[in-house]
Amino acid sequence: MTRWLGILIVVAWVSVTAWGLVEAKDRSVAKSLARTGPVIGGYARPCRGGDLPGNWRLVTFDSPYRFRNPQAPYLLPHQVFHYSNQGGTKSAHSLRPILALSDKIFETIPLEMTYRVRRGGLVVLKKHGHEETVESWTCTVITEDHDEAGGRIFVKRGDLLMTLRGTEGQALFVRHLRKDAA
Repeated sequence: MTRWLGILIVVAWVSVTAWGLVEAKDRSVAKSLARTGPVIGGYARPCRGGDLPGNWRLVTFDSPYRFRNPQAPYLLPHQVFHYSNQGGTKSAHSLRPILALSDKIFETIPLEMTYRVRRGGLVVLKKHGHEETVESWTCTVITEDHDEAGGRIFVKRGDLLMTLRGTEGQALFVRHLRKDAA
């Protein structure tokens, strides 16, 4: 529970620093995470363009925030993401652990989405070759390890906390990512 509260505190900080523009199609039923507690500022900052390139894995944590569609790939426990230096992004989702190296996985996945990092760490996703925004995520990079009571580290330096933003700027969903070893 302490771990979840720590992540919610980071989400509150993210909520203050940037507002999203467009809501993904089936995410409107999620509870807002915007009212989560005090604002922190000592161990996180908004993402910049150079923070995203690379391969990332989902760090799972318990969350009371769920969407109606239980088959949605963003709810699967094992997820990997790729952000290229050229602005392309790919992802893979599975019920089973993804053991293959991310580079091998992403060789077979076609480029369907592009991203751009805007001021305040706002990551805007668009379908490849289209102009309309599909999703907006506020991205926060962790600048130092932070542990909960008991000494367990739950966010590490370099981790990303990505918060899906709704049409009114409300936080809808949180994704915690850790970079794959090169």
